[in-house]
Amino acid sequence: MSKKLISITPLLLSLSLFGAETPSEIVNKELPSWIRIGLDHRFRMEGYTALRFREGNDDRWFLNRLRANVSLLPASWWKLTFQGQDSRIFFKLNAAGQNPYINRTDLRLAFTEFGDVAKSPVALRVGRQELAYGDERILGAANWGNVARTFDAAKLILRKGAWQADIVSAAVVVPALRGISHHVSGNNLHMIYGKWTNPLPKTTIEPYLIWRIGMGDALQGILHQDRWVSGVRVVGQLPLHVDYTSEWIMQRGQVKNQFGLESISAFAQHTVVRHTLADLKWRPRLVGEFNYASGDRSPGNGRSGTFDQMYPTPHEKYGLADQVGWQNISHLSAGLEANPKKQLLLKALVHDWRLAQGRDGLYAANGALSFRDLSGRSGRDVGREVDLIAQYNWGARYVGGGFGHFFAGDFIRAQSPGAGMNYLYLNVGYSF
Repeated sequence: MSKKLISITPLLLSLSLFGAETPSEIVNKELPSWIRIGLDHRFRMEGYTALRFREGNDDRWFLNRLRANVSLLPASWWKLTFQGQDSRIFFKLNAAGQNPYINRTDLRLAFTEFGDVAKSPVALRVGRQELAYGDERILGAANWGNVARTFDAAKLILRKGAWQADIVSAAVVVPALRGISHHVSGNNLHMIYGKWTNPLPKTTIEPYLIWRIGMGDALQGILHQDRWVSGVRVVGQLPLHVDYTSEWIMQRGQVKNQFGLESISAFAQHTVVRHTLADLKWRPRLVGEFNYASGDRSPGNGRSGTFDQMYPTPHEKYGLADQVGWQNISHLSAGLEANPKKQLLLKALVHDWRLAQGRDGLYAANGALSFRDLSGRSGRDVGREVDLIAQYNWGARYVGGGFGHFFAGDFIRAQSPGAGMNYLYLNVGYSF
């Protein structure tokens, strides 16, 4: 590396924030073509008032996440990728609940690829990696989180014409507070995920089959599960500037929970429709969305009806404040999106939720059971939320902010003090 480059390095980080060439781009020009490096930094300020719908139960914190990336390309058909991560939380008023935000000096990614995973007829990726499919409602990297999610996995990709099939065998990694994280042996996921492009004009169909076997989810009180998941996702465009996404999922198998061994019979559905007002300035989009996930009609009767959202990227999908997940819920949403500038996205959304089954509970975005009334007397009206969101992107840099207010419904008022909850965040990230 040249002395000139070393001498100007202290100035490069500040220049990168204003759209100039980043330090890693400059360094990569000096390195051999078979090695690429990069750094990603993100920080976010978040705060809630009236957590668990209790006045005065407020909290706020500052999140910091730094990632270092290295890619090695020994040959055109062979690639190795590594990513180190350091994630921390500061200034949290309530020290409880810090662990999900901490992951110090971890090796987050470490995988090798044979073939081009983006376009080769046959490609294989093996090692610690992200798995993200569709809208990431069932399987995603959860990168909004300060730690995010990875899997120790093998993924075989097969392509022919309009068809693609991913064959995956994986185990989720459990993040450690410090040092190298590991997966839990025997807690496995196996999947075939298909993609059929243009069976109809401007349409993509994605059928899939997933087998989740092993440990359950402690947040939901599941001790063990043998769960089969079949689904199909359809994405398309219609005349008059309308586009849509719809996903339908069935779950069968067996689960061991607090009630004993039960058979699984669960279902979920997601549909969103957008209409672009193409003749208006900013090309605003009207958005309507419906989400449903089944619940347990009669807990303890030997049949579990609670849908398992599995490994999603859940943030903002069912309300900005992340108090509602895709389990035992009926969710309606409507709103408006606009791009005053190409880089600027503005959103205004309203949400309405009802429990699918009154004797099951309300689950948060992370799958944790928040409240439950086994008698069903608290009703099914969860509440409503109003969200305002802004995001500005330029290159690999972005800044975003949002505010959400949750109005408690009858169910929450019966299970808690029922105060209105506020959520506010400012999120900044850049590559350098």
